[in-house]
Amino acid sequence: MLSGSQVVALAGLFHDLGKFRQRAFWGERKRHETHGSEWLTQTVLPRLTFLTEQEQTEIAQVVERHHEPAPYERDIRIVKIADQLASGERVQREGEEVGDPSQELLIPVFVRLKIGNRFLPFSEQGRWRYETTPLRLGDSIFPKPHDQLRADYPSLWDAFERTWLSLPNNAPTFRDFDAFVLTWLSLLRAYAWCVPAAAYRDEPDISLADHLQVTGALAFCLWELDDTTIELLEPNPLESKTEVVLLVGGDITGIQRFIYTISSKGAAKSLRGRSAYLNLLCDAIAEWLRRKLQVPPCNIIYSSGGHFYLLAPLSKRDEIDKLRLELLDLLFDFFGGELAIVIEAVPLRACDFKIDPNANRSPLGERWAELAQRLSQRKGTLWRERIVIAPNSVFGPFGQGGETETCDVCHSEPDEPAGLVKRGLRRPVEPKMRGDEIVWRCSLCESFEELADRIWRAKFLLLRPHHQQPRGELQWHSILQALGLELWLDDENELVNHYRRDDWVLRINDADLTPVCRNNTLVPVIGFRFLPQHTPTVTQNGTQRIADLTELSERSQGAPYYGVLRMDVDSLGRLFAEGLGGMASLSRLATLSRSLTVFFEGYLNEICRQVAPERLYLLYSGGDDLFAVGSWDAVIGLAEKVRWDFRCYTCHNPCMTVSAGVSVHHDKFPLYQAAEIAKGYLEAAKNFEHPDGHEKDAFGFWGRVVDWDETQIWLRKWHDKLVEWLETRQATRALLFKLARIAELHEEIKRRLERKLELSQQEVERRLKFEKWRWRLVYTIAREKTELQSELKSLQEDLVQRDFIRHLLLLTRWTELSTR
Repeated sequence: MLSGSQVVALAGLFHDLGKFRQRAFWGERKRHETHGSEWLTQTVLPRLTFLTEQEQTEIAQVVERHHEPAPYERDIRIVKIADQLASGERVQREGEEVGDPSQELLIPVFVRLKIGNRFLPFSEQGRWRYETTPLRLGDSIFPKPHDQLRADYPSLWDAFERTWLSLPNNAPTFRDFDAFVLTWLSLLRAYAWCVPAAAYRDEPDISLADHLQVTGALAFCLWELDDTTIELLEPNPLESKTEVVLLVGGDITGIQRFIYTISSKGAAKSLRGRSAYLNLLCDAIAEWLRRKLQVPPCNIIYSSGGHFYLLAPLSKRDEIDKLRLELLDLLFDFFGGELAIVIEAVPLRACDFKIDPNANRSPLGERWAELAQRLSQRKGTLWRERIVIAPNSVFGPFGQGGETETCDVCHSEPDEPAGLVKRGLRRPVEPKMRGDEIVWRCSLCESFEELADRIWRAKFLLLRPHHQQPRGELQWHSILQALGLELWLDDENELVNHYRRDDWVLRINDADLTPVCRNNTLVPVIGFRFLPQHTPTVTQNGTQRIADLTELSERSQGAPYYGVLRMDVDSLGRLFAEGLGGMASLSRLATLSRSLTVFFEGYLNEICRQVAPERLYLLYSGGDDLFAVGSWDAVIGLAEKVRWDFRCYTCHNPCMTVSAGVSVHHDKFPLYQAAEIAKGYLEAAKNFEHPDGHEKDAFGFWGRVVDWDETQIWLRKWHDKLVEWLETRQATRALLFKLARIAELHEEIKRRLERKLELSQQEVERRLKFEKWRWRLVYTIAREKTELQSELKSLQEDLVQRDFIRHLLLLTRWTELSTR
């Protein structure tokens, strides 16, 4: 038997499902409430053995009657209020126009975003739609022009229904409330992600999947409110200043230091293991907090990239700080302060859910910004309580002292930090053979390399509750066990061997819930999880292994170097706080977060396969950023492809931009130093200012920063042309060297003029245009082959008239490296 809050949560998750079915059976003149309640009564509720007959009847009644003007039943009233709060997100259509729900397609959330004077013109906002298709990591996740698409809700509903019916009866979905909620959310995200929540009198810009999740989460939290408060909310919830729910946020701190402060041979595998570990750790912490707060899985609004947000009842307010300290102590014992957690909560009033399309900021946007500020302030006082109680644990001394072997990767001493011993764990540092070389590894770093090997092979994530404290050597899964979670990354054979009744199985990078059948064993799949997984491999003695940096360098076109790419979304915090203006709602923010997760954690694997499948190693990708290594030319191609696909994915909205930094190195150059150099180039790109005044949205490599839209396209065009001329011997390398010398001459003259203090910058630029580099350029081009003159004259015009002479040195270096 469920609690009342769990029953209304299910009703909220179901309440508008009939809109999906109604569009599939548009010819039947039937209310969507009836469509929903009948289908649930016949197809869903009877399979849920954790529900009593009375609870099944109550849920069906809520779905059938949640639009009644004045219901008496408390559960119907609560779902109705939750629906109204979630519906505060909807924007009315202009004038008297109404839509045709059977043909309306979902408008992407990206078209609404705006920062300053950078936004999508109104005429373009209505152009983009999503096609009605199941979620797959391919072209179908990209918005397309409205006139190229036609709604096909019957096929989409049929796929949704067939998937539900194909779930085997032995799945935990039907025995356990939490497992069912996870399964239901997975089904909604796989099939209702592209279905508008409303389309008749409202703009179809909210996904039904997000609307149902938010309504279910709100209903769960509202159940605890007393009857007097419910009565006060009922007439017009969006005008009430009554607090109704807590928005809880968490940030893992120290991620950059934890991932990138590594050295030694095998650093790429260690970094991949660490980054995957952080993704899993963030999920485990969010799940731990969810279980401690006793809220269902639908209340986790977002979890990725070291950040998570969830909704909790107001009564949990006093528990947040105690749970934060408990979690902080746990992380301190395992990581000694290298990784930590900050958790804060802000109460949301009912009126905070109200939107105003004409306002610059919504109340919810202000609450979101307030939560972000509290999290930031908490980071500044992270260790205050611990310093008062146990100052030596923060300030030291640490370690054993004297001469002792340390880990070559993380530089830890044995059994460090001291909290491990207190928890019955050891962290030995032992010699390991790597080819002909002996290296020293702690047990944790050794396990990260094993995790990296598992990640690229895995097809499933298996989760199981763990009720004992971890013991023995410290491994990557030790802290997950301390958080109450056992986890495996398996292929099909391993999954069948590991699976036990009531385990949760998620398919990796595929929104497919088809069960696994092998050796007369049927393993149910109840969800999916996107993970950065793309890995280049080498087959050696009949066995596949991960390619190392030397092998990736040797696969480069041109010089045998490797490249490092660091890339992220520009001004993401500002986009969340003010990008949606007065239309910021919980569903829109959840949709924005989820959409970024699909792209960066899921679709990036596909981009790597398209660019250079055996020459790129996706080491980290989470939330809104990525880190990749590979053959240096493939890394540059990856940066260009990610940027272009991200523009298409975000409807070419000028406020949705990415910046990138690429560094290129010899295969023996330490990866952690290469990562730091690439970070410097990324930061330089973040400081780039365009002629129109907008910042960021740039590409930094070889110490230079260029804009994506004009300069990088020009550089790519002439790089490819020069490479073609050199490879087909239409031109000699002498041309390349002469152009490089002209570029260097331009740089020398510019520096000389800038040293003359009496010259203004404007005068320097005017004189620079008529210095001898220009005449040498004209002379050099005139002496080249006749058949190349037309195109070389075009190059000359670009260098002189468009002032691209500034980028000639970068062009010649790039071309020289590609043809070495």
